Amino acid sequence: MAQFDISVAVVEVQKDRLAPSRYRKHVWFVFPHKDTGMISDTTYERIKEISEQLESTNSLTRIDFLKRVDVIGDVRGSLLGKVRNLMHNMEQEIAAEITQMEDGWLVMDGAIRKHEFVELNRTIGLAKSFSRKPIFDIGNKQVTLPAYMKQVSEGFRSAVFKKTAAKDSVYKEVVFWYIRLRTFPPMEPLGGLVKVDFKATEYDDDFTNLVNEMSAELYAMRLPSVYPWPRWPSYVYPIRVAELFMGSRFLGDFVLGEVGNQLKKAISAK
Repeated sequence: MAQFDISVAVVEVQKDRLAPSRYRKHVWFVFPHKDTGMISDTTYERIKEISEQLESTNSLTRIDFLKRVDVIGDVRGSLLGKVRNLMHNMEQEIAAEITQMEDGWLVMDGAIRKHEFVELNRTIGLAKSFSRKPIFDIGNKQVTLPAYMKQVSEGFRSAVFKKTAAKDSVYKEVVFWYIRLRTFPPMEPLGGLVKVDFKATEYDDDFTNLVNEMSAELYAMRLPSVYPWPRWPSYVYPIRVAELFMGSRFLGDFVLGEVGNQLKKAISAK
């Protein structure tokens, strides 16, 4: 069994005011699925019964299972992958609620990772870390990402690039670009950068104006600085506010341990 405290928060930006507007939290317990052979069918059925009870009462505590097909390499790495998937599902749920009901734009912390994110309206992904491997075809030559971004000054963006994807892939409409938020020597070429993912179907003057407006807004959000937090050169302030808000509501080790003990007692009760 592994347990994780997972939260999702939305920070609303209105002119010079930031305020958390939505928050969702669950304490997840991940057990081996019965198809792994690590637990008996009886124990699995009991855990599944408790999981359904917790979900029906909208409990803070939730249960999921790690199936044999999900185990790639070591179990620890597979568990972390399962947790990331649970977190992304929570993000997608709350993001769908916002983009269906509210105006404005949603900026998600991180790249557009799942096809469900691609389908969201008025949504961009903002990544502080990203692959250094892309090779860009610019003019009649190929350029690496570090070589290209070395020429982009603070406050400016790169050109807009399109992902290479199969014709029937949902990612075929995703474009991306980079913005340099800060330049302080001796920062390496990719320091102080963020990567923006966005679903686009048309490329005209309105599209260019929208990209420029988004880039300018994101550049403005780099202030106030969050120095000396790790990766501070690529932070935008609302994301740091969301992290602090969620961090202040994490349960301590003692409370998590007690929740786990109560769950174990419930499982062994029958």
